Amino acid sequence: MYAFLLALHLIVCLCLVAVILVQSGKGGGLAGGAFGGATQTVFGGRGATDFITRATVVLGVLFFVTSLSLALMTTRGTTARSIVSEAAKRATTAAPPTLPSGGAPPAGSGKSPASPAPAPAAPAPAAPATPPPNKK
Repeated sequence: MYAFLLALHLIVCLCLVAVILVQSGKGGGLAGGAFGGATQTVFGGRGATDFITRATVVLGVLFFVTSLSLALMTTRGTTARSIVSEAAKRATTAAPPTLPSGGAPPAGSGKSPASPAPAPAAPAPAAPATPPPNKK
């Protein structure tokens, strides 16, 4: 079913391109109406539609229907995945590092196997003894 729908979609795409290229210009379009052209060009009088115009509409609708159908068939049965969720899943399933002796670290070491050594604290800057004179 997917292969048939994909083949139909490709045929519709090629036909839509061909039909659009065969059409003749209507003249002006939005540019003609916006810059002093006739208002019927922009809003269009209800004129007779020929075969090419009807074919463009039908092929356009078929294009959207086959595109949506293919998108739904492709995503059916799959769950949404993201890089962040995959990394979080790997981090939770990874085993924590163990010590070679298999025991806990010595009580006085202050280190745990999962956390790095604490960084030395930087000395605080000295506060000025007297405030600077106020210049006016």
